Amino acid sequence: MKKIIVSALLCTCLGFSSEKPNIVMIVLDDLNDFVGVMGGHPQAQTPNIDRLARQGILFKNAHSNAPVCSPSRASFLTGIAPYSSKNYGFKNWLNNPVLMNSKTIPEYARENGYEAYQTGKITHNLKKGMWTQKGIKNDYGPFPYNGKKTCIHPNAPKAMEVLGAIDSTFQPLTDIPTVNDYTGWVNHSWSQGISPFRYINDDDRDKMTDEKSLDFFRDKMKKLEKNNNAKPFFFAVGIVRPHTPLVVPQKYYDKFPIDSIELNIKKGDKEDCKDGGGGRGREAMDALIGDSDKPEFMLKKYLQAYLASVAFADEIVGGVVDTIEQSRFNENTIIILFSDHGYQLGEKDSLWKYTLWEDTTRVPLIIKHPKYTQNAGKTVNHPVSLIDIFPTIKDACKMTGDTKINANGVNLDGHSLMPFVANPENGKWTGPDIALTTLDSYKSKRPRDQHVAARSKDFRYIRYADGGEELYDHRKDPNEWNNQATNPEYSEIKKQLQKQLNDLLSKAQNPKAIETKKTPEASASNWKDAYFKKYPEADTNKDGELSWPEFHQHKKTVNKG
Repeated sequence: MKKIIVSALLCTCLGFSSEKPNIVMIVLDDLNDFVGVMGGHPQAQTPNIDRLARQGILFKNAHSNAPVCSPSRASFLTGIAPYSSKNYGFKNWLNNPVLMNSKTIPEYARENGYEAYQTGKITHNLKKGMWTQKGIKNDYGPFPYNGKKTCIHPNAPKAMEVLGAIDSTFQPLTDIPTVNDYTGWVNHSWSQGISPFRYINDDDRDKMTDEKSLDFFRDKMKKLEKNNNAKPFFFAVGIVRPHTPLVVPQKYYDKFPIDSIELNIKKGDKEDCKDGGGGRGREAMDALIGDSDKPEFMLKKYLQAYLASVAFADEIVGGVVDTIEQSRFNENTIIILFSDHGYQLGEKDSLWKYTLWEDTTRVPLIIKHPKYTQNAGKTVNHPVSLIDIFPTIKDACKMTGDTKINANGVNLDGHSLMPFVANPENGKWTGPDIALTTLDSYKSKRPRDQHVAARSKDFRYIRYADGGEELYDHRKDPNEWNNQATNPEYSEIKKQLQKQLNDLLSKAQNPKAIETKKTPEASASNWKDAYFKKYPEADTNKDGELSWPEFHQHKKTVNKG
């Protein structure tokens, strides 16, 4: 008995507990490498994320497996790559038989004795039974409002109206919109519709989704602290910003005076590369600067809004980390922070995501493990991807059991990052030497028919469905300004990357069965998807997805007609 007590005390003194560790997973939205410790932009201000990196391990070559929200989140929550699930683009993952019959991280954690909590945006379309408790529902707002629906801000370029209310708005909260006879901001939740956002000034206003999520996290942690019999927890905190609309309090804009904003964009950079799936990004770029007599100024305005939104999100991160550090769970909680994918801000004439270039695929990834404080502040340059999150949590928490629900599911495609956490310089990594990102070609569902990118330690190789290629040497060209795909000096490197890419795609898993019983939420989504195909104009914000409020609003119009 004495030995057990001494052992427990020793573990505590060393900074970790022999009990199952808790997990706090912080997921940011559309955050690229504009983070201080990553050096993506010299003016980025992220002191809290930087602090977390100094306390943990920073993976400097981490990449999204799908460079847009919905498929990326479905892949990292299941640990299944798009090439195995065939879930490449905007389709509802609840309709995907592979993903629906494979366990998500929270489901698997609950089976292993954990409670699973969630707040904010973690995934599109919630699967029933994933979470023990759900917190704040996602709302991208606040938005401008014209008396009938959310709309473009009156101070945004009129041409951006084609992008919808979400992607056309990049103003501080102090810039209160007046559209038609309506003055003020509104919330717009897909599940709850439109409601007023009370705003008097930055100190007297309603809270935004991320601020509400932080409050929920703090309150829940207080309750867990009081419960001495509480189970270990897996807590996912979704932070919406810097996703559009880029609306945050004025103080964050003030950190980045417009005259001081630095641009790092090469004119004509798109000339030696493919469109890269960046149709909407090019459309957004044209809408922002196309009719402006000051295109550089408009780019600076947009970049200012993005940097301000990053700074706002960083403060939310700081609140989450501070709450953990000030709790009794600090020495037994693993913190994992990452973004679902990156974002382009004018590079290659693109102003969005859903491309295969570095700015869109590269994400911050930090793991702080209380057992490995001796490695605090170290970095890993080996390429890894977000499907490695699930197996890392499984490994770190010694979770056991099949990750498949039945034969319609598949095993994890990712690999545990724990070898790097334990030994950043020479971890015994069992995964591939490239990180692979997939973009839907809409040609077929076969992996080899998709647009794909392979990122190695030093190079990026892109292959498009029509055979087009790009190759970038990050040793000399970190901005990916020079496509070397046709340069004979790189022929051997290109062959090697082609082989690595093909070898990884050849590992795509095929489930034993392909049929699945439709869940109620999947059946409803199927019906909505069919409606979307018949009435594409119902997607009023032009984001490529038909939300339930958009569906109901358009249906009323059709019925009236």
